[in-house]
Amino acid sequence: MDETEQRKNVHNTFLTAAVFLCLLSGLAFSIPAIAWYRETKVKHADRRIRFLAHHDALTGLTNRPQLIEKLESAIARLPMRGGSLAVHFIDIDRFKEVNDSLGHDGGDFLLKSIAKRLRAAARIDDVVARLGGDEFVVVQSGIAGKAQAESFASHLAAAVNATVKFKQHEILTTASIGVALATGEDTTAERLLKSADLALYAAKAAGRNCIRFFLPEMDTELQARIELERAIRDAVLNDRFELHYQPLFEISQRRLAGFEALIRMPAADGTLIPPLTFIPVAEDLRLIDKIGAWVLREACRTAATWPAHLTVAVNLSPVQFVAGNIGDIVAAALKDAGLAAHRLELEITESLLLGNTETIMAQLRTLKTMGVAIVMDDFGAGYSSLSYLWRFPFDKIKIDRAFMQSLDGPHCQVGTVVKAIIALGRELRMRVTVEGVETANQAAFLDAANGDQVQGFFFGRPIPASELGASILAEFEKAMPRASPATKLHLVNTSAER
Repeated sequence: MDETEQRKNVHNTFLTAAVFLCLLSGLAFSIPAIAWYRETKVKHADRRIRFLAHHDALTGLTNRPQLIEKLESAIARLPMRGGSLAVHFIDIDRFKEVNDSLGHDGGDFLLKSIAKRLRAAARIDDVVARLGGDEFVVVQSGIAGKAQAESFASHLAAAVNATVKFKQHEILTTASIGVALATGEDTTAERLLKSADLALYAAKAAGRNCIRFFLPEMDTELQARIELERAIRDAVLNDRFELHYQPLFEISQRRLAGFEALIRMPAADGTLIPPLTFIPVAEDLRLIDKIGAWVLREACRTAATWPAHLTVAVNLSPVQFVAGNIGDIVAAALKDAGLAAHRLELEITESLLLGNTETIMAQLRTLKTMGVAIVMDDFGAGYSSLSYLWRFPFDKIKIDRAFMQSLDGPHCQVGTVVKAIIALGRELRMRVTVEGVETANQAAFLDAANGDQVQGFFFGRPIPASELGASILAEFEKAMPRASPATKLHLVNTSAER
């Protein structure tokens, strides 16, 4: 009998059944497998969420909320266990320079390396946390006193200060550390952290790369700092700053050449807060760029009312160059005031050139192309000024006031150095201004030294813009000795109107 067709049907039926059974078996196993995978993934995500809720994402260290919780628990256990605990607040010195030079990859690598070192340096019961940025906290429990805390802080500093290798670079770091001890039953976690932060601020003020312990008087300093920050913010929002102007004279003719604009901030009692007090705080608050823009606008507006031969000098902070738009800000200030560009002098210090030099140089060239004068301020106070004089054609260099302060002292070579700087300026075709001239002896020395310009209390103190009319009138007294007082006053008023 021919059973070929029947065999074929049986074979096809068998294959269909086999395929169906395979699909059924696969489905039977895949559904639980998919469910298990999804459940595992969800659990992993939950664990990750719970971990990030209590830990820093970059370093894996305890974060601030978990630190507060652990610190409060440690404080609560102190009466039972005895002893004390210390909070070590650690800040990496000049971390921003690492980010700027090596990028965020280099900065992140450094932070993770330091986190590993701090974990290795801490004991098993200690808490190591990162609060953000380059700030770390280590809670040292079960200590006998300050000496033990100080020894441990030195141990942490040594761990941080070791060289870190990133690709082809070696990163040299130092740390400032503030330490606060739990000393009473009323101690709280927030209070300890605040105290350690105040001690850290004292370490930075002392020059960084050191350890400082919290002292009660730091609370008073903190309140003063808070009040100063509040006053700076208010002054920025409401234009409460003032500009005072100190005259610059030509040495040979004793002729008024212009003024330097110097910022002042009025305090609540009417006194003036000096720049050395509030400028560093304004830089910490990242408000110096706004303040600098206001100074440029106000100085240009005031100078536009002076006789056309007088110049105005404005100091620029390195922070103003970070955004890369300082040229636009200067151009806008000149345009709004109607001031000729050659009457504006922009003073910088060599600290500006220690960062991204090529970027800074490009911005300085843009400013010089506009026609403004670029001045190297505080010349001789740093360690690398000479290397910049041939790299950029400055219009003027200002000799730091420290030289004049030392001229009348036991340092007999000061005068020789000043004469050498003046001669150097002549060779480089740069004008030279000497700052800090306060005595007749210093003025007589500069007459003989053949400098270009002079500035200091001997020739005039900084005065408000409202009093500049008298200074300009005195200049007319020298220029036109035979003119009547009414004519001179008319000329001054005409200049002011212009």
